[in-house]
Formats: sequence, structure tokens, C-alpha cells
Amino acid sequence: MTASDGDLVAGVDIGTTNIKIGLFDALGGCANLVRLRTPSTVDRLVEGVVRGMRACVDPAGRSPVAVGVAGMAETGAALDAAGAPLTDLISWTDSRGAEEAGQINRHRGSLELYRSTGRWASAKSPLAKWMWLRRNDPAVLDAMACWAGAGDLVVHALTGEVRTHPTLAARTLAYDLARGDYEPDLLALAGLRREQMPPLTGFDGRAGVVSPRAAAATGLPAGIPVINTGHDHAVGAWAAGVREPGVGCLSLGTAEAVVLPVSGFAPEEALAHGFTSDPSADGRHICLVGGLPTSGALVDWMRDVVGGEEDAPLPTGIIVQPYLRGRVAPAPDPDLRLSFAGVTERHRANDLVVAAIEGTCLHTRWILDEAARIGNISLKRLVFLGGQANIPVWMRVKTALSPVPVSIPRTADAVCAGAALRAFGAPVLPSVAAPTDAALQSAYQPVYKEFLRVIGGR
Repeated sequence: MTASDGDLVAGVDIGTTNIKIGLFDALGGCANLVRLRTPSTVDRLVEGVVRGMRACVDPAGRSPVAVGVAGMAETGAALDAAGAPLTDLISWTDSRGAEEAGQINRHRGSLELYRSTGRWASAKSPLAKWMWLRRNDPAVLDAMACWAGAGDLVVHALTGEVRTHPTLAARTLAYDLARGDYEPDLLALAGLRREQMPPLTGFDGRAGVVSPRAAAATGLPAGIPVINTGHDHAVGAWAAGVREPGVGCLSLGTAEAVVLPVSGFAPEEALAHGFTSDPSADGRHICLVGGLPTSGALVDWMRDVVGGEEDAPLPTGIIVQPYLRGRVAPAPDPDLRLSFAGVTERHRANDLVVAAIEGTCLHTRWILDEAARIGNISLKRLVFLGGQANIPVWMRVKTALSPVPVSIPRTADAVCAGAALRAFGAPVLPSVAAPTDAALQSAYQPVYKEFLRVIGGR
């Protein structure tokens, strides 16, 4: 079914740090929104979603007609034949699998692997984690009836079935983009079979209906459709109107990603510069994706360490290389770490925190420039979405550094609303133009040039 304009649809977004659950109309208007911390176990994840859904549905006065679920990629758990978890949530940030990632690259070759899967092997890849389990805890994989990603676990709790979206399958490192299915040769590296992978939805994400048991627990009507809408960055970008080459997205959160639909690119160059090639949420395009995995995490860490606030004159005059755990794109260097240049005795704690924000913004501008070059794209417009879009200093710096006009979706949470919007067909979230500050734009031009000089980008 497709929801109509007067309906409400529930949206769920399972993020690295927080779970968001909301009720939305066809324009992304939010009737209710609940935020919870993302737990580390499957049972607590399901309990949190059930509790949050009840807290959303009960006060609304009317029931949603469908549920859309989006979530982070790579994080998941092994389930047994009864659907019970055999592991806690294995996070994408978990470092287990680094040695196995090297084995994958040696087995297939980095470029051949990239041509097939759109990515290279790293510790965050589920395939590397499965290989680690095969070597260190083989009983788990022997008993595993199905792997389920974080969003898939919510779909399972609501419908009784595990179904995954192609954008999530594409992040396992065991999925062939051209064939649209898992690759037996790669699964065999972990001693796994195709049957142990979650069945795929189409790009429409139809995964089943709310079961009577889930209805009783959540307050949702039994029998309404459940849609696994896919990877959170892809869902937010799609909902915000990033659906054609020339329009890009900066998806902001604990991790930050540039999502740029392209018409074509050289795999060798994309791989060399640390860009993955991911399917769009609707399957119509391949997107170059470059990330800063510790964007929001860096600023949170800075606040804890120096105690400063997000309030200082701009620009700060400090150049930060914002790499807590290495750099992924556009010049991969896993050993690179956080550094500050230009700090003087006039600077205070607030300056250091804001400088860290500047560093993340400068870096994502660099990602964007290189992605557009590799994808041979002439940028026309950018969309910013995620938690940092609500932080004034972050948006002032990002907008000042943007080479094109910027818009921001007018909704409580773009990914959560985007998950809901999949049930409404193909509407685009209303957005507002980000204000421009010509003086600040001019002030950041030499800062960007200096940033590129410091990091060796140009």
C-alpha cells in the first residue's frame, strides 16, 4: 500500500549513538518523536524500540498506517534458528577483524574486490567480523541461522521475519553490486552459506507486516506494512531530494558522510581516494560516499577533554587535522591522528572546541571537492542533514565553506522522517535555504587553502 496525504507513518532510525522513533505526515511534519540511547545488546535494542514506539503511538490519537525502518550499516548480530541472539550487537566501530581484512584483500585483490562490492576490506566490514568469529568462536557461526543488521533486527521484532535492504547488504563486503546478491566465494572465506544471510527486499523495502504480538507490545495496528528502507545515510539523502547527479548530501552525526550520486567514475581512482560506491536508496544511481568516521565523536571528545563550548570568534586561526582514528577519504591514511596547528596563548578552551568543528568542516569540503572531481559532477546544490544541522556554529562554518547553495530539510529528524516517507511514494522533504554570510565565506577561503597545504591535499 501507499500512504495518503492525511495519514501518519512511523519512522525508526537506528543510529550509532541514538535511536529515533517518530510519527510523520507526508511533508515530514512530526507528530511525536522519541530519542533513546543505542544499547549494546539485541534484547535491549528491541525493548527500546518497543517502548519508544508505544510512547509515540499512544499520545498521537490516531494510528500510523505503515512503519519505515532505517539504520546504520555494518553493525549487527548473529541469530539462531529461533531468532534468538547468539551475540551482542557487533558494532561497526569494533576493531576485531583487522587481520582478517588483510586476508580478504590478499584473497581477491583490492581492485577486483572493489569492482565487485564497491568497497575495500576493513575491520568494520561484517565479512571481516565473521572471519574473526570463525577463527575465535566458530560455534557462533555454526549455530547462526541468519545474520541481522541493526535495522533488520527491528524489522524482525515487528514482523517475525528478517529482511534486509540492498543498501545494507551492500555494506557487508559479501554482496555483488552488479548481480544484486551475496557472493558465495566471499561468504566461503568465513565458512558461511548464502542461506545464512538475511533475505533481500527489493529497493522498495517491503519486508512484511506488523505481527499481532508486536502490535500488542508497540500499540501499532496489526497487519500494517513494515518497510526496511535501508542505510541511514542513503535514506536521509533520498528523502532530502538527493536523487540525481549534481545534488549532494552531507549527512552529519557521530560519523559524517558525503553522498554524491554520479553517472560514472573510474573504480581505480575512487578506490585510491577512499570512496566507496554504494547504491542509492531507490536503486537508481550509484553514489560515491566518503566519510569522516569520527566527526561528531571528535567534538564530543573535545568537550569532555577541554571543557569548552561551541562559542568562539570565526575563523579561530587554528588548523585541525580532525582524525581521531585515521583518515579514510580522500587520502586514506589509517595511522594519521588528531593534530592542531596555529594554537597561541590567546586561544582558550572554546577556541579549541570550535577549531575541531572547523577541522571537520574543512575536511568534508575536501571530500566533496574530490568526490565531484572523480565523479565528473558539476555541483548545483547541497543538502545538510543530521544532528549537527541544528548546531548554529557548525552550520555557519559548513555553509561558509560550501561551494554551492545549501538547503536543510525542515523536519525533526531527516533520516527518521525519510524512513517514514518511503511509505508515501516519492515525496521530498520540504527544506529551507541556509543563510549565507559573504564576509565569512571570504574569510574561510584562505583557511581552506591553508588546510589543504597542512594536510598535503594540494
